[in-house]
Amino acid sequence: MEKDGIDASLGLAFSLKLFEQYHKSGILQADLHHVPGIRGRCRGYLHLVEGKVVSCTVEDKQGQRFQINKEVLTRLDSEKGPFEWTLVSSSSTPSAVRSEPASPHLRRVAPLELEKLDGWSYRHKMMLSLVFELIDGHRTIDDVKAAAPLPTNVIEEAIQILLAMNVINIS
Repeated sequence: MEKDGIDASLGLAFSLKLFEQYHKSGILQADLHHVPGIRGRCRGYLHLVEGKVVSCTVEDKQGQRFQINKEVLTRLDSEKGPFEWTLVSSSSTPSAVRSEPASPHLRRVAPLELEKLDGWSYRHKMMLSLVFELIDGHRTIDDVKAAAPLPTNVIEEAIQILLAMNVINIS
């Protein structure tokens, strides 16, 4: 995560919904690869105003910018990523003065019933349980990532699964 940015590496589609809900403005950016029509790696930019995407561009290694469809970036992120998206706020207020947290808080809303996860491996159940136990309503997504003894991508996947199971939510 960049110094003054908000980590949005839980997946582009999920992050865009979250930023829309919280009316975030700024530039969402990530280093990308396998972008249709672009050779090699490039950088993707989504400009957000009050949570709405107003433009999407990619910049190649030569600094040339191209317009791109938001759905293309979302599909690319889900198929080849997730990429390490970061939202750089367009606000000029220093991050230390802002009243908003660097990332949203996670809160339990239902019990995690591991016995109902038929077909799931013991390892996957333990990963979900570990992340679920760290969620207490006070920790942010970044706090959970820092506290869990798992790789970041595994924690992000566990959070996405727990959200999809409707046992946690974001506040």
